[in-house]
Amino acid sequence: MKIIDHCQLTARSILILTLLGSSALAQTSPEKRDRDQENESITLSPFCVSGDLGATVGGAKDASFFRESVDQGLFPHPDTITAEGLFSEYDLPLKKRNAGADLLLLNGEAIPVKLLTRPDAKYLAQIGFSSGLDARNWHREALNLVAVVDKSGSMSGSRIELVKKCLHQLVSQLGPDDQVSIVLYGDRSHVFFEPMHATKENRAQIDEAIEGIQIAGSTNMEDGLRVGFQLARRTQKSFHGKTRLMQFTDERPNVANTSAEGFMALMEAGSRDGIGQTTIGVGEEFGAELASKVSAVRGGNLFYFADADAMQKTFKEELDMLVTELAYDLDVTIHPAPGLRIVGVYGLPGEMLKWDSERGVKFHVNTVFLSKRSGAIYIAFAPEAEDLPAASLQGDQSLARVNLSYKLAAHQKRTHSEMALTVFSPENASLGLLRGRYLVSEYLSLKAAMTAHLIENKQEKAFALLEDLRVELAGVQDSPLRKEQEMVEKLCQEMGKLSGRGEGLANDERLETERSEEN
Repeated sequence: MKIIDHCQLTARSILILTLLGSSALAQTSPEKRDRDQENESITLSPFCVSGDLGATVGGAKDASFFRESVDQGLFPHPDTITAEGLFSEYDLPLKKRNAGADLLLLNGEAIPVKLLTRPDAKYLAQIGFSSGLDARNWHREALNLVAVVDKSGSMSGSRIELVKKCLHQLVSQLGPDDQVSIVLYGDRSHVFFEPMHATKENRAQIDEAIEGIQIAGSTNMEDGLRVGFQLARRTQKSFHGKTRLMQFTDERPNVANTSAEGFMALMEAGSRDGIGQTTIGVGEEFGAELASKVSAVRGGNLFYFADADAMQKTFKEELDMLVTELAYDLDVTIHPAPGLRIVGVYGLPGEMLKWDSERGVKFHVNTVFLSKRSGAIYIAFAPEAEDLPAASLQGDQSLARVNLSYKLAAHQKRTHSEMALTVFSPENASLGLLRGRYLVSEYLSLKAAMTAHLIENKQEKAFALLEDLRVELAGVQDSPLRKEQEMVEKLCQEMGKLSGRGEGLANDERLETERSEEN
């Protein structure tokens, strides 16, 4: 394993270092590909990157809040799970059929599918994101980190202690060219710690200030963000690097303007000034709906940490990536082939879609971030005529035409490209698309099941949706998806009890266990 020394590169230097990534994934089983990637791991001091660098869209970066609620025996609200959050937890690589050495690489392909809650959909396509940056030579720009911390009463106890651990972890990973400052907000907001470079000599002083954070007041989040952006703008003028505001909160504002629209104005103004924004959620009552909305602005992303272990893992492995924006204003237009129509697009922050006069769809992605993983947006297609067989478009035929344009970070000129979504058989499809078809089914089924239970009050319907999903995932031989199998199994058990199916489900599980033991 090769160890790479720490260095700082400007955005101009990054462009010079864009090199072609390694070859496409071999057509082997997901388990073998996982082992192969582990063997190719490169230590990017102090972060670990397996094989090529990837790219993902902004917005929610995990489904941790939903998972934590399920672990506690709760039924999460359907708005607390997003497709982009679920997808971001996985590497979803496509074979680089249109490979290159650019900062941002876009590829696409499609397969015939059967989606549980969309029986009309016959094909699923993936637009895949990766990067031609060479992980062996890349390091992020210097970081001007403005930490905005919620110190209101609801943050007392384990929540504020987790935030302090987050801040200590961040400081331990910053270098001498980075600087950190802290804004606190409760019923009033103020600059608690003025900007200081994170040198070895200064770290003890920064850590001491973090430990001095005390709980007090209500939650005037709007004022806290206003003070944080003021500090970010002031320090940004003399700092040579990237400025990012990182908010730590349980996201339950109760003072001043508590609407998403009020926060959005602050966030959007900050993004226009080039200030990146990360929301870190803590606490089992985290208001993920609001946070997901405000994190979808240009340069925005969202993480939820249930505990210190989850936080440390994310920061150790992904801090450099989550503060590095690759491209902005990605515009995508998809025109389906004759006889097909688009029935769903999954993986967009904000899910802002527009339809054109040619049966096509347009969407806009504010930010694409560098990542350890290859990201994805999925598109479901259905035949306009019900009798069109799924096999009719196999054999390297085009499912749709895709036009893309975007602006690379630090560049104003737009890059334009075009590609076809070619239909492959599952045997020849990429890992990202094979894995993604189950994640799309899971996202749709979970959202529908939680809607049936919590909004429609139809427990039998919710159980049927979860049971179908449980059966489908049970047959998946892809080890990273085991946590999805376990989560759905738990949800299915709890919903079975509510719908009067608990005893029958338990008997089914006992029979399955007995059969497996006999075999």
